[in-house]
Amino acid sequence: MLAQQARKQHREEKILSSLDELVYATREQLQVINNLGGDRNAQRILQRMEQDNLIKALRYERKIYRLSSRGRHQIGSTQDEPKTSWITHTIMRNDLYIKLGMPGDWRKEVPVKWGDNKLIPDATFKRSSEFHFVEIDNQQSMRTNIEKIKKYKDLSRVIFGQYNHTPTLVWYTVSPVREKKLKETCETLGVKYRIYGNMR
Repeated sequence: MLAQQARKQHREEKILSSLDELVYATREQLQVINNLGGDRNAQRILQRMEQDNLIKALRYERKIYRLSSRGRHQIGSTQDEPKTSWITHTIMRNDLYIKLGMPGDWRKEVPVKWGDNKLIPDATFKRSSEFHFVEIDNQQSMRTNIEKIKKYKDLSRVIFGQYNHTPTLVWYTVSPVREKKLKETCETLGVKYRIYGNMR
């Protein structure tokens, strides 16, 4: 009985910690990231955690989970209450994180500075020792995206000079029109890129 209780607590704290890192997540995302098995099992676990007031669910096209104040307290989270305006952007970033195989060195919104320039990618990770910078195309204007690509072009030059490789700019957009424009801009400016379209 005690061993079963300890396993339950360990699993719950693992889910809480992943939600602390993700900020918002769907059931499917938590299911994959925490190996919760089938749909019914995952729903049962999350429903019980919701009833125990460890997590909260919001209706936003579908159920979206976040930590409750009790859940934050249980794992010693220092996160503030997340803004609901972040939901779509965050869910898209989580989808891409899973699609890319959940990189172990995935870091969110860490500023990159060189000279007088600065970029804050939505996420950064390395693959085969090469830098990858993630940008989620959600609400930003295309003009802002183009300016970012120009900055990534300059950053690529600096990284090539220091690390002898060309970094990859990874985009995720749900708009085929914007995907085409991002692709054209990256190719015109000579930026190494990968673009992912709608994953739903």
